[in-house]
Amino acid sequence: MLCEIVTAGFGGQGILFLGDTLAQAALTEGKHVTYLPTYGVAMRGGTANCVLTISDEEVGSPLLDQPHVAIIMNEPSLVKFQPMVRKGGLIIANATLINHEVFNRNGDVRIVWVPATRTAREVVENERSANMVALGAFLSVEPVVKVESVEAIIRDVAGAHKQALIEKNLAALEAGLEYAKAAATAAAPAN
Repeated sequence: MLCEIVTAGFGGQGILFLGDTLAQAALTEGKHVTYLPTYGVAMRGGTANCVLTISDEEVGSPLLDQPHVAIIMNEPSLVKFQPMVRKGGLIIANATLINHEVFNRNGDVRIVWVPATRTAREVVENERSANMVALGAFLSVEPVVKVESVEAIIRDVAGAHKQALIEKNLAALEAGLEYAKAAATAAAPAN
């Protein structure tokens, strides 16, 4: 198993936390991981992205040219990163903040439109959990790590003194899982 992932959006959207959570969950499962975060000078509102590789074997380099997956939280990031995703790859796109017309890949990649920001606002009353909605949707489509491993990392990182934050992130993760499952069921051909 080898999965190369890029996550991207505005600073403050939890892009690096999303990537770090996924990387730590993979490590707890005994997988090999590289994680390379990048952020602009103005963290909140600037650009942020990270690339990570999850593999059953050692990873030679943290750099990647054509990721298998892109988890994209804003329109400028979709414009920048969609051309990089390899044919047959997957894009998870935040439908709340991205105009569908910006997507221009001619069917050579799968795209899952998830209203991550709106869902976070509705489910946990906080847009800052949109990253967890997107992560849940990704894991529903491509379970590269177990959801339980991600939940354990969320609990561990926040610590017991931030129980409300933990519960919000877990609820947002579950909302993303459920949204992607429902979308896949609706798109499945009837037998």
